[in-house]
Amino acid sequence: MNNTGDLELRAVAQISLTTHITPRIRSISLDINRDRKEILFRAYTDGQLPESAHEALMCALTEISAAYPAEWKLQEEIIALPEPGQMDYLRLVVYVRCEDDWVDRSI
Repeated sequence: MNNTGDLELRAVAQISLTTHITPRIRSISLDINRDRKEILFRAYTDGQLPESAHEALMCALTEISAAYPAEWKLQEEIIALPEPGQMDYLRLVVYVRCEDDWVDRSI
């Protein structure tokens, strides 16, 4: 894959996700297939997302999609997998929540 395209997608995704990450989001990863004009998006969540958190994630997806020409497709996967379930990332990891045992996330 084109390293410049990877860096561009990573930057677009991370900017789009700013202010759209909610507490139940465990990770977000992406991949890009330039030949098929397709972006793959995978998010793991700690159980079902509340409607407002799902809407926030959809806003980020819209922003990612808007950065590419209209003929590009964005395939999304939102997988509910409670912690400590093992996540299977796509090639470009753009967000992973800290799930270390010593970190108190109950607040």
